[in-house]
Formats: sequence, C-alpha cells, structure tokens
Amino acid sequence: MKQRLLTFAPLLLLYFSGMGQQQVSLEQCRQMALEHNQRIKIAEEQTGAADALQKSAKTQFFPSISANGLYTRTNKKYSLLSEDMFIPVVPFSAIDPTTGQLNGSILDPQSPNFDPSVFTNTFQLNPATGQPLYDKDGNPVFQKYAWIPKDKAEFGAKNIFAAGVTLTQPIYLGGKIRETYKMAGYGKRAAQASERVEQSEVLYQTEESYWRLVSLKEKVTLVKSYVALLEKLNGDLDNLYAEGIIIQNDKLKATVKLNEAQLNLVKAENGYRLSQMALCQVVGLPLSTMVEPTDTLGVAIPLQGTDALIDSALLNRPEIDMLDQTVNIAQSGVNIMRSRYLPNIGLTANYMYMNPNPYNGMKEEFGGDWNVGVAINIPIFHWNDRAHTLRAAKHEHAVAQLKKEEATELIALQVQQAMFKVSESAKRIEMAQENLKKATENLRVATDAFDSGMLKATDVLEAQALWQDAYSTLIDARMEARLNEVFLRKATGVKLK
Repeated sequence: MKQRLLTFAPLLLLYFSGMGQQQVSLEQCRQMALEHNQRIKIAEEQTGAADALQKSAKTQFFPSISANGLYTRTNKKYSLLSEDMFIPVVPFSAIDPTTGQLNGSILDPQSPNFDPSVFTNTFQLNPATGQPLYDKDGNPVFQKYAWIPKDKAEFGAKNIFAAGVTLTQPIYLGGKIRETYKMAGYGKRAAQASERVEQSEVLYQTEESYWRLVSLKEKVTLVKSYVALLEKLNGDLDNLYAEGIIIQNDKLKATVKLNEAQLNLVKAENGYRLSQMALCQVVGLPLSTMVEPTDTLGVAIPLQGTDALIDSALLNRPEIDMLDQTVNIAQSGVNIMRSRYLPNIGLTANYMYMNPNPYNGMKEEFGGDWNVGVAINIPIFHWNDRAHTLRAAKHEHAVAQLKKEEATELIALQVQQAMFKVSESAKRIEMAQENLKKATENLRVATDAFDSGMLKATDVLEAQALWQDAYSTLIDARMEARLNEVFLRKATGVKLK
C-alpha cells in the first residue's frame, strides 16, 4: 500500500522545475506589457497630440499679434500727369470761395456784380471788341498760365520699405471658436478612450498568453507523471517477463506506450518553450528568457445578474465613451455649420512704419502711424451653400448616433455570450473533475488488480491513458475558464488590473 502511495504521488503533485528561469506573476506580466507594448505607446502619443490640439483651440479666444515686413524695388516712379500742363492764373477775387470755381457774376459784363478790373486782369481781350479771346476748343484764353512739367508731378522711390505690427481680436464669429474648442476637448477624450481600449486589448492578450503558459506547464508536469507511471509499469513487466510470467508481447505494448509518452513529453516541452517566447514577446522580455509562471489555474468564477453586467459594460466600456465623443463632435459640426448664417465681428489694431514717408511728402525717410478698426462680415447669399453643408453635418450626426446604438446592442450581445461561456466553463470543470476522480479510482483498482495478478498489463495501460486524458481535459477546462473570465471582465468594461 505504501508503495502504491509513492506511485500516485507524482500524479497528484504538479511540479515543474528548470535552471535559470525567471519567475513572473500575472500582475508583473500586466505591468511589463503596459510599459512595453508599442500600441499603447502609440495611443499615448495620440492622446498627447489631442491634448495639444485642445490647447491650440483655446488660444483662438485670445488676440493674435503678428509682425509684417515688406521691401519692394520699383522700376518706375508714379506720375500724376500724362504730359506737361498749363494751369491758368486768375486773381483771387475771381474765385468763388464757396465753390472754388470762377465767379461768373464778377467776370460776366451783363451781371450787376461785374468787376472790370478783375475781368481785364483775368482774360486776354480782343482789342477790337473788348471781349475775351477763345481758343479752337471754345475755351477763353487767360492772360497768365502756370506751367507744371510732367517730371515734377512724379513721386515714389526705387526702394520701398514697410513694416508693421497687427493685433486681431475676434469678438463674435457665430460660435465657431467655442465649438472648435469643444470639438478639440471631445477629440482628447476620444483619444483617452482609445488608449484605454488598447490597454484592455494588450492586457487581455497578456492574460491569454499567461494562462496558456500556465496550462502548458501543468500539462508538461502531467506528461512527466504519465511517463513515470509507464516507466514504473515497464520495470514491473521486465521483472515479470524475466520470471516467465508474461510473454514478450505484453512487454512490447508497454514499451510502445512509453515511447509515445516520451515523444509527447518532448512535444509538450517544445510547446511550453514556444509559449514562453510568446509571453516574452507580449511583455517585452528577450525571447530567450525562461519565464516561469507562479500562478495556478484553479479559479472560482463569480457570476452576477445579466442586467447588472450589461449596465456595467455600457457604463465602463471605453468604446462607448469613444462613440459618445464622436456624437458630440458631430453635434459641434452641426453648430459650426449653423454659425455660418451668423455675422463675424472682429477688432483690429495696426501700427505701420514706412519709407518713403507718406506723412511727410513721400520723403525718403521712415514715418509711422497707428489705426484701429472693427470689421463685420454678414453672409447674405451664396446659392444655398450653407444650407447644404448644414444638412450634411446633420446627416453625419445621425450616422454617429446610429453607430452608437449599434455598438450598444453588440456590446449587450457580447456580454451575454461571455456569460454563457463562463457558465459553460464552470459546468465543464465540474464534469472534468468528476471524470478525473473516476479515472483516478479506475487506475487505482486496475493497478491493485495487476499487482494481484488478476488483470493484464493492457488493462493497466488503458486505465493510465484514461487518467491522463481526464487530467488533460481538466487542465483545458480550467484554462478555458480563466480565459472566459478575462473575456467577461473585458466585455463588461471592468479594468484589467
């Protein structure tokens, strides 16, 4: 009896040892994955970009100040005259002070205000008639003319310099700036939600790789225990064969089973090594690192009510938050399109510094001046362009709403599926444990009967194979339960931490 207890001890103890291995817990793997994963780093950078855009949008509320400079080299000067001009010179008393024109009453001999001295000093008279002389175009000929050469009416310089500082302050733009700032804020929150999505995906992948590694570790231990059983049985059969109690055929069958088990052990160990490398890739360790998990598959899965889990998912899932922000962005787009119907008002202030100086006869020197003003633009008509863009924005808002509704339904369905899987896993573990219990008892009875000479070696081999299958099924059921538990937490939006 004591010998049989020693025989069954390796079957009930799961142990795997290795040289130079790094022991890691699930929590350590999660932390390393969050620090290493490139997708999370990308999401963090996108969140940083969205935060910078929000800060940029906020600056639109404040005035902008800009400096401008201009240098121009001209080829020709500006000319006010196309040719030399002759301007008549008249006495000052012949000018009507109210109109700046010639005073007809003084120059008209028929007028009671006629002044002969002004008349004779203004026009060139015909000695025969005493009347003004006229040129070919019918214009009176004056006694004196002022000559203005064309080249004296030119201005400007070869080199023109201008510099200035401008301040612009938006006063009212129909709400565009406010909605743009809101959109930037919504974009930032969407980026943060996207970052949480990536974290959830990475953590789910990490847990999946970790629990698969744990299950393979236990399967390696199981196969080792199975090999130990077969080696023990082969040793007993060697002794029985040497004593002539059994034939060689019985011994060969056990040897074949042992060889198969040893090959399966090699496969299991290779699978375990590959699973180690897969986990190293996820958490950012060198692929050559021999990681060994410290957790086991034993798990109790608590279940809540379906409605509570669905409510949790709709409240916590970052995908819903992302869609909420998408809806908000679309609503702000509608508001921006509506603002195009409203006037735009802005304040400007400038200081200009120019050479030639327009404030001092265009001398080649610098001169400056300031000005302030208020500009207003009121849109009136542009072939219904604003109405079309407003309708387009409303359609986009409706699309965002429909996508959110669709995602809500899909998430509720996903939670239901996750709950079904968890429930099935619990039932499968229960059945696997019962099968293992029976297979263990069957192996014990078969071993006792074989030791008593009442059972053939092939029956013991069959009992051992049934025990291994039952134990392997239980490991698979526990791993599946772990993965389904993680999937349920991911589906309900519970943070994997």
